[in-house]
Amino acid sequence: MPKAAIFNPKASHLPGIGVAPVAGFWPEKMADDVKKYKQMAVSAGEEGLAAQRQGNELAAEACFREAMRLAFCAKKRAEHGSTPDGRLQVLLTAASFALDCGEVTEARRVIQAALPIMGTAGPTGGWADLCDISRWKDAWLIAAIRRPNPDVTALDVLGERYWKTLFGRCQLLTSNHEKAGDLAQEAWCRVLRTRTRLKTGGNFSAYLTAIATNLWRDWYRISRRAGWLADNRLESLDASFTHEDGGQSEPLVERVPDQKSLSPDARSILVLDIDAGLQDLTPQLRDVLLSRYIQGESCAEIAERYSCTEQTVSGWIRRALQKMKRHLDNPHGLVHLNA
Repeated sequence: MPKAAIFNPKASHLPGIGVAPVAGFWPEKMADDVKKYKQMAVSAGEEGLAAQRQGNELAAEACFREAMRLAFCAKKRAEHGSTPDGRLQVLLTAASFALDCGEVTEARRVIQAALPIMGTAGPTGGWADLCDISRWKDAWLIAAIRRPNPDVTALDVLGERYWKTLFGRCQLLTSNHEKAGDLAQEAWCRVLRTRTRLKTGGNFSAYLTAIATNLWRDWYRISRRAGWLADNRLESLDASFTHEDGGQSEPLVERVPDQKSLSPDARSILVLDIDAGLQDLTPQLRDVLLSRYIQGESCAEIAERYSCTEQTVSGWIRRALQKMKRHLDNPHGLVHLNA
């Protein structure tokens, strides 16, 4: 983005911007202007955060861009003689608001300008988060990737941060390693295709999970229409799956509460029983049960995904638990006859 699009001294309503300092002028007038611009930038940023929390992305974007403009005005004034600490504070504000707007290139320029001022001490405090992209908050990463030309590094970091969670969710839904990989990949591609509509103030993890779950439901509907030609065979839950980075993920049975208190033999039996019990559930009941007790979603969140009431979801959960209880009480379907 051209520099003029971010910083236009003539557009400011505060006097003196763009004027070279004169002897005895900086300590009073220039410092006062820097303080005013910084305070106004922070105020605009707070309004942006409020709009972001309310889900008003357009208002948040406008506030953040105004905050960035004011912060860059303060940055320009601080170049004429502010103390090193004062300049770092102004630069930190400018870089942060640039990231709020998704202006990663401008933010990196500010960071590069700040590094020499830090000296041998290097980045500390808020600068440590800015200088390490892996520590950027989700809102900054999302703002960076939803632009027409997304920042590739930000996209990679966001993928690394949530891929394991996404793949694990898909594994629970499909109970099949290959299908989980396909589902996770398709869900991620769906997010990328619609990245311009992502909300910086939203719950990205929950959104990603919802996309994967909706795609899985579509797969299931297609498989039902395919009848006996569909491949619906479920893999055993005691088979660990490997992520792309080579790390082993726990099988579902490892996440059952109090499983460590069981003997090895009892755990092995529990693996088979839970596997069979989940297979006996309908896809809807299995999804609701896993969402509530494995993913940790509330009944309200599940109800929103299914466009139904919380009471309906509670009924589904009770039905799923009853089915699982009946299965665990009689896992092998044995009928006991009285002599």
